[in-house]
Amino acid sequence: MQKRIYFLDYMKAISVLMVIITHIDWAEKNLFQFLFIINMAVPIFMIISGFNFDMSYTKRIQAREATLGRPATIWEQLQIMYSPANLWPRIVRFATPFIPIAILEWILKSVAHVEVSVPRLFLLGGFGPGSYYVPLLFELLAIFPIIYLLVKAHPYIGMMSVAFFQFAYEAWVAYSGFEKYWYRLLIFRYLLLIAFGCFLHQHPDKRLHKRTIFSMFVIGAEYLLLYHMGIKFSMFRFWSPTVLPADFYIMAVMVVLFRLFYHSRIPGRFGALMETIGKASYHIFLVQMVYYHFDLGGPIFSWNYGLQIICNILITVSIGIGYFYLENFLRKKFKERRA
Repeated sequence: MQKRIYFLDYMKAISVLMVIITHIDWAEKNLFQFLFIINMAVPIFMIISGFNFDMSYTKRIQAREATLGRPATIWEQLQIMYSPANLWPRIVRFATPFIPIAILEWILKSVAHVEVSVPRLFLLGGFGPGSYYVPLLFELLAIFPIIYLLVKAHPYIGMMSVAFFQFAYEAWVAYSGFEKYWYRLLIFRYLLLIAFGCFLHQHPDKRLHKRTIFSMFVIGAEYLLLYHMGIKFSMFRFWSPTVLPADFYIMAVMVVLFRLFYHSRIPGRFGALMETIGKASYHIFLVQMVYYHFDLGGPIFSWNYGLQIICNILITVSIGIGYFYLENFLRKKFKERRA
């Protein structure tokens, strides 16, 4: 039985804390700490999603191959990955915490006498900062098997193919007049990060050379430095600090972190807290959407940034963890009743 990879929990915990910090109403976000650290929250989530999905899908396919007594064909692998038995538990896992949040947002909008389109509410991820992330999770279910097979069959060519597709997508967005609103809701801007997560899990033997890692870091860091200096590229119109060139920076950083801390576990209460935050990161993410969108912090939002960070983290993380445990408790009770 595979041991839990605590490093992934820690990275999710750090990322959701960065999400909470970045959604404060900052006067200036073109600072080094934002460009090189805080803005990397969702890219890290995408790399980890690719890694976790790959780990889960690989287990299912290997179990099927053990039953068949031979390697599964591409068609058989696609059948496994797109089967209701594989997709439905993931749909439930993503939708179950989101639906109460969407209902709560509908209630709060109604109290404020704001009309809300129910289909828009549920299909487009609700309201609040980062709400685009919810639709991306469902899109990931649709697109992941293709990425998985590409990276599995041809690790380097597969990743290069994904990078080329993402580059072509960015070029089309830049010169077609595609709207920013819809761009934020499509997963295509994160394809390389997802593929890289697959690569990290599928091919631990194919270690990237130090020169390659350094080159990736330099490409990404140089792009972010130019952005910091006010140099913009028409090719990358939307979410410029987290587009394709910046992917190389965070991929290089994640390779180093994986190599240094993959088998690490933080001892004591702090380690346990970080594990819990990582496990509850999706619930915390949903809570912070509501918290910021409806200004539930009240006077906190007028305090200095240091106090805001502390209070916003304490409030959203505490409620998010409570929500996580509540959902798990209700899910367990529901399963017991069905049994």
